[in-house]
Amino acid sequence: MSPRIQRLMMKLQRYDFNLIYTPGKLIVLADALSRATTQSKEQSSTETDVNVHVNLVAKSLPMSDMKSKQIAAETQKDTYLQRVMALLHGKWPRGECQPYYNIRAELSVVNGLLLRQNRVVIPNSLREDMLKRLHEGHLGIEKCKRRARTAVFWPGINADIEKMVSSCDTCIKHQAKQPKEPLTVTDIPDEPWQKVGTDIFHLDGKNYLLVIDYLSNYPEMALLSNMSATCVITHMKSIFARHGIPQIVFSDNGPCYSCREFQLFAQDYDFKHVTSSPLYPQSNGKAEKGVHIVKQLLKKAQDSKADPYLALLSYRASPLEHGKSPAELLMGRQLRTTLPYTTTKKHKQVQDKMKRLQKRQKVNFDKSAKSLKPLAPNDTVRVEDSNIWTKKATVLEEVNPRSYNVKTEDGLILRRNRRSLLHTSETLRTDDGLCENNDKTTPELTSPAKDSEQAPALRRSGRSVKPPERLNL
Repeated sequence: MSPRIQRLMMKLQRYDFNLIYTPGKLIVLADALSRATTQSKEQSSTETDVNVHVNLVAKSLPMSDMKSKQIAAETQKDTYLQRVMALLHGKWPRGECQPYYNIRAELSVVNGLLLRQNRVVIPNSLREDMLKRLHEGHLGIEKCKRRARTAVFWPGINADIEKMVSSCDTCIKHQAKQPKEPLTVTDIPDEPWQKVGTDIFHLDGKNYLLVIDYLSNYPEMALLSNMSATCVITHMKSIFARHGIPQIVFSDNGPCYSCREFQLFAQDYDFKHVTSSPLYPQSNGKAEKGVHIVKQLLKKAQDSKADPYLALLSYRASPLEHGKSPAELLMGRQLRTTLPYTTTKKHKQVQDKMKRLQKRQKVNFDKSAKSLKPLAPNDTVRVEDSNIWTKKATVLEEVNPRSYNVKTEDGLILRRNRRSLLHTSETLRTDDGLCENNDKTTPELTSPAKDSEQAPALRRSGRSVKPPERLNL
């Protein structure tokens, strides 16, 4: 309620009126409520009541006497607020002090303080300190706004609160995880074994290599004797020798996949190697799903003391949602299992059925998903690390859809998925003393594979040291 209405109510409290509305054209002589009052220098009883009410409002303000005196002193120094207070007692020209003009009916002056209803108008010199007080406890934007509505005001206070909370380093670090984005539908290959996904998984202290076909979902696995790139490549060559060389191999950025040796392997075998975003296994979804399926098969076989190879055979020969088994799609025939079977005709319109199934899956997935704004080069972001937005970085480029190369403050080049990058309005601190990694395509987890054999020792001159051959006497 504005101070003008409050003063009017104070004046009318002593009376008991029965108000009757009469149109102005029916009032012949309107002198009962004439404004031509007598000029009396004595303070009326109504003015006394108003002053009592004003003093009551001043005492009920949610601040100490010291803070009230400080705000009043700074208000006295603020020429803009002094002009507003002067305009309250006279005619207010339209356009002057425009931010306060539209709320002039709600303004009043109490003990040197400019009030908007029961909220204190803070002078410009104290606004930064008041913003920090509003953000005590690192509350969110809306809670800070609600706190401000109970005590303080100045033009543009909501925008100042939003800017302060959005740029708060502590709030950004502990901001909630970003929502998942709508599902990215991958193109279904035209032929089996045209595109495969690969990953390494661990089970019972052993390491396994998995290769799965994108069209047929046919899994191939191999037990690894070690985690070197040489061992992984050898097993992949064995698998490719059975089913052929795919056109595209999709993997994560593990050491055995991101090393120079695997790049040479891709060149020699003439296939395209595509990697997912580091620390975001969901982008390698086909291989991750294949790992889950194979792990469950092996665990159940071990628990029931069954043959794990028969478990793999059963999965490869079992029809999927579209009615065809992985083996039938990959090899064009049904595999003979322990069950009796009859030969059937070849698959028809499998790709169309998979597209319809894929569309339905996308609709279900996107019900709880939300698109994130694409990032542009030179945008400032925060990089997620263990569910905390810690590292500040600048966007360099978009490598793949929703996958970006970013450069941190210390010059480190990282590649992250869009969901792991939080767009902020911060100013990035740069340090020219740090070295810059010029290889922007190298992921964070990239490390060269170790040779299986130790390199021969070298002299200081660079010549190889050949051990002496001794006679076995």
